[in-house]
Amino acid sequence: MPARSERGAAMIEFLLAGLPLLLLMLAIVQLSLLWAGKSAVDTAAHLAARKFARVAREDFRSAREVAFLEALQVCRNRLGGSFGSAAMTTLDITKDGEQGANRADAGEALCVRLTHGVELVVPWIDRVLFTLSPGKKIRLGDHYYLMMQSTRWVTVE
Repeated sequence: MPARSERGAAMIEFLLAGLPLLLLMLAIVQLSLLWAGKSAVDTAAHLAARKFARVAREDFRSAREVAFLEALQVCRNRLGGSFGSAAMTTLDITKDGEQGANRADAGEALCVRLTHGVELVVPWIDRVLFTLSPGKKIRLGDHYYLMMQSTRWVTVE
């Protein structure tokens, strides 16, 4: 009986070991981008709350607009940010975390809640994370977004 050739065995072994490693590396890249996106949303919420607290007593409506523009700028200029994801940015200002507010007095505590869509950009991994994510998410065509949220309580100056 002739001896079996082992030609090609290394290629098969490489494919069996390489594919899971590639998927693991892609998942690490996507999760690091999500972490950076969440950090940017937290920073944007903090800066928006500060900006809002300084102006809210004089003009509540313009304070809300200025705070929103501050948050929008930070979210858009983050790593991976774009005008498309900036369109999915909302800023809610409430008195007790539930009910809307339309005026603010000095010393009053208000809740500033920023929600921003962070796009999943890594191929294959985007669909997996989108499916597994328990939070708010949006799919627009071939683009997948996870809605990141950050809340800050602020005292009006």
